[in-house]
Amino acid sequence: MKILSHGYLLVFYLLAVSVSIHAAVPSHQEGHPAVDNHGPTSIPIGLDPYGHIIIDARVDGVQGRFILDTGAGINVFTKAFADKLGSIRKEDGYFTGFRATGEALKVRLYQVNEIRIGNMKTVDPVVTVLDADLGHTDGLISLTCFRRRAFTIDFAAKKLWLETKSSLASRVREGRTVPIQLDDQRGISLDMFTSVRVDNRLTLEVSLDSGAGFDVYRFNSGFMKDIGIDTAMATKVFKTSTFNNSLTNVFYVDTVNDISLSAAPSVRALDVKTSFLPGLIYDGITCINWLGKQITVDIPDRKMIVN
Repeated sequence: MKILSHGYLLVFYLLAVSVSIHAAVPSHQEGHPAVDNHGPTSIPIGLDPYGHIIIDARVDGVQGRFILDTGAGINVFTKAFADKLGSIRKEDGYFTGFRATGEALKVRLYQVNEIRIGNMKTVDPVVTVLDADLGHTDGLISLTCFRRRAFTIDFAAKKLWLETKSSLASRVREGRTVPIQLDDQRGISLDMFTSVRVDNRLTLEVSLDSGAGFDVYRFNSGFMKDIGIDTAMATKVFKTSTFNNSLTNVFYVDTVNDISLSAAPSVRALDVKTSFLPGLIYDGITCINWLGKQITVDIPDRKMIVN
């Protein structure tokens, strides 16, 4: 999640633990999800006004409401929620992540016994804790909880489906399969990327970030000239870092005519308002709602099915 505004969600944009991680801890083996194979399970999801996906999960028996954030990298709990967990364990090491603009942020690592989402549980997951009031949510659930089980975000039905082999095969038959690339930082942090075409001029690798909300597109400003955008004509937005008041970043805002999936060109977003960031450490970051009404993420087989 790399949100630029929207109140309490600003702090997650600034945290941005999902990008270009370098850890100051030994190699970490996160517990794998235990999978129940009794058939696909559906879980209701909520959508807040900005398009963030809200799910229920139980952490060591404590119920919470979380944003499902494919760009979070690591699971994040608020301090208020973490204080309810008598079993949370602080680790000795830190995890150093970088904001999209390259600003370094160092966070403490913790472990809990399990995170349960529907009939799936992740044993001994790594988390971090943020001392912030996030309103109606208790933190972020990242892709690390889905290392061994495919899931589908169904925007139309407002459900999260935990897939089985047979239901996943049905998704493959009905949708379009798109390869994804994984940035897996030693079992602690996990993000996904795919290839897109921008204005039919550039092929770029973008982070797919459900935590960005709906209709959010960001690219490195170094590509502006290549797609015919003049920095002098674009709208400039200035943002000061909450963590370092001496740092101010400029964002150029303009319209991109066409963004499409390289592996499925018919999946497109047209005439999209786009931000361009100097020093962005990825080619780009996009939301996921433009991909379709149903988006299946299959981490084990490194693919996504869109429908």
